[in-house]
Amino acid sequence: MNERQSTILSYITEHTEARNSDLVPLIGPCSPMTLWRDLEKLEKEGYIVRVRGGAILSQKPRLAGLESAFSERIHQNTAAKERIARLAAGLLRSNHAYYLDAGSTVAALTRRLKVGNYTVLTSAVNIASELALSSRFNVTLLGGQVSPNTLSCSGPQAEAMLDGMNIDVAVMATSGYSVTSGFTVGSLQEAQLKQKIIRKAAFSIMLLDSGKIGKNHPFTFASLANIQILICDQTPPEDILRAATAANTQIFTPEDPLSSDQREALYQRLLQQKRL
Repeated sequence: MNERQSTILSYITEHTEARNSDLVPLIGPCSPMTLWRDLEKLEKEGYIVRVRGGAILSQKPRLAGLESAFSERIHQNTAAKERIARLAAGLLRSNHAYYLDAGSTVAALTRRLKVGNYTVLTSAVNIASELALSSRFNVTLLGGQVSPNTLSCSGPQAEAMLDGMNIDVAVMATSGYSVTSGFTVGSLQEAQLKQKIIRKAAFSIMLLDSGKIGKNHPFTFASLANIQILICDQTPPEDILRAATAANTQIFTPEDPLSSDQREALYQRLLQQKRL
């Protein structure tokens, strides 16, 4: 999906429908045939349905490129998610205020957290319910509309709750990543919530398994420049390595030459620098 098509889809997703005359000012000068081809592509991929003079949002979200249901995704790429979870758990310590994002990789992380007392803010219903069973966690769940795809709460209520909260470290998840589109998800509300969390957090860690590299969903919520540490299950492609270097983003993988103690020391140094 190119930038023009992503703009079209974002508008139709927000308004549920659009006339061709609504779309032309958004995408700049282009021929009617170009717009027709863009709408045709979005319809073939299940995002929209074309109607006379415009298009409407598809009523079949599973065909619209949205994330598969959480119950299905939790069983996908489990080995990769566990490798990421082990690295991330080696960094986190108590006595910080953490945001734990929704997602099956973050859920794997929560089961590996080291002993200590943690203050956790999360939008994920499943993560909140699991952590709340332990006295080691002081858990706050954001309110809002619950997504069946991610089991996360989002929307105006969730964003309003953030206004009075402080986050030391945000551990984020994504549905897809590419150098051109950044970190993307399939929900506008979730993208807006993630954007606000990253702005509020003093430090951000992104968990990215290799199965999501090269996948673009409709809504971008961050770029590498917004992330201080990227944790992957294997060394990412060369274009991502170059982009991370340009953005001053540290990448951790099981294949890197660092020991767990060295990764933790580097994380603590980067965290301290970010807070100064």
